[in-house]
Amino acid sequence: MTSLHTRLFGLLATSWGALLIYFYHSTRIKKYLAPDFHHLILFGGIGILILGVYSIINPQEKKASCGHDHDHHEDSHDHSHDHSHDDDCAVCDHDHEEGHGPLITILLTIVPLAIAMNFTEDKLSNAGLSKKGLYEAPSLTNAADIPPFTREDLEKRVPKNEHGEFELRMITAYYAAGDREIQDIFDGLPIELEGRVAPEKVNNEAGNRLRIFRSIITCCAADLQVVGVSMEFPEGATRPKPEDWVKAGGTLTFETINGTVLPLLKIREVTPAEEPYSEFRLRQ
Repeated sequence: MTSLHTRLFGLLATSWGALLIYFYHSTRIKKYLAPDFHHLILFGGIGILILGVYSIINPQEKKASCGHDHDHHEDSHDHSHDHSHDDDCAVCDHDHEEGHGPLITILLTIVPLAIAMNFTEDKLSNAGLSKKGLYEAPSLTNAADIPPFTREDLEKRVPKNEHGEFELRMITAYYAAGDREIQDIFDGLPIELEGRVAPEKVNNEAGNRLRIFRSIITCCAADLQVVGVSMEFPEGATRPKPEDWVKAGGTLTFETINGTVLPLLKIREVTPAEEPYSEFRLRQ
């Protein structure tokens, strides 16, 4: 590998390192990784950047060998073999590299990367959210597997807003529909949910519903799961737009559709909310 090749590959490594640092600094990384992993991206980008810069500044040229041992003693060297020996070495005097060169490698890497950075919207479409569980029903849980929970426990553990509504986590409201005992405690409960808005595709013949949802993630976007609750608006109520981040206050109820129990929030008021640094809610 020539020093030029080393520098070109160093340039490639520098580009990748700079990209990772950019994703960290621009906060775009929050769309793909849980916050606990953000600093790993920063440290990895710095390490790759240092490696790339070192390869550019101090390239090491590797010379090809013909595979012969040239450490001969002059007194024992048979000059009659000079011609054949030179011929053997001449056979090795060519470029052994196969495949495309480093410049093509860089173009095949950097160009698609630059296009992806410029045109990626850093979010899932509604179809993508649907595949991640946005409109799925919560699975039933076995009450024997969880400790007893009462309304008194709820009063002690969950804060209330200025309207006296419990500031409930989305995942709690979602999975409450999967436990018959929890349903009895939560049914008719005044609550406030915070999340992002999506169109409602379940039991919305009247067109008076939207869905509020949150994302659950363990480490990265590949294992993302979406949980959501249907919101029913009274006639004449102001409705947010899909993709808006809101706080929705109202009464939590449950409805049965095709034999499946689903949570339903009957809206009192929806107000705009500031999007958090990361919308991912780590699974507890």
